[in-house]
Amino acid sequence: MTETESQHEWRIINIRNGYLVTERCVETGARQSFFSLEDTPPIDNYTDGEFTWKYLGSAQAVKFDLECAKHKKIVKLDNVVGLMLCTECDPTCNAAQLANIVGENKTWVYVALSEDPSGMSKAVTQEETRALTEYFNSRIKTPGKKILFVPDSFIKNFDTCKGEIIADMGMTEIY
Repeated sequence: MTETESQHEWRIINIRNGYLVTERCVETGARQSFFSLEDTPPIDNYTDGEFTWKYLGSAQAVKFDLECAKHKKIVKLDNVVGLMLCTECDPTCNAAQLANIVGENKTWVYVALSEDPSGMSKAVTQEETRALTEYFNSRIKTPGKKILFVPDSFIKNFDTCKGEIIADMGMTEIY
């Protein structure tokens, strides 16, 4: 049996509490997010090369990595800056449509958020979403319930998205 065929025993390591900060470029409309460890989220507008970034908002968030005790493997969630529960706010959004389909099977869709939701750089990888899905599903106490993580490329419009950000590790124990 190969590593991919066997059951992983994931555990959370390298926990960091902070803020998911979102900015928009006033010239291009580009959007970016980053994880900040500061005591309060940075809200300054600034210019970086050809981009002038304006603060849009922030939410408390948690960042961590996963380690499989069984295989001595670490999945560094470097591309993930936050986790969000899809609340099906926009019926035309791919994440909401998926949540609607799998929700009949008691499956909740969560989104792994990246720094660049356009997917042009630092996109959340399949390995990251798979490890997150396996970790959270291994902790569910409700029979028949499941969780599925997808990358933020599933979100149609971040400006209208009303998903719920996981703010602390205590929220991961609600299952």
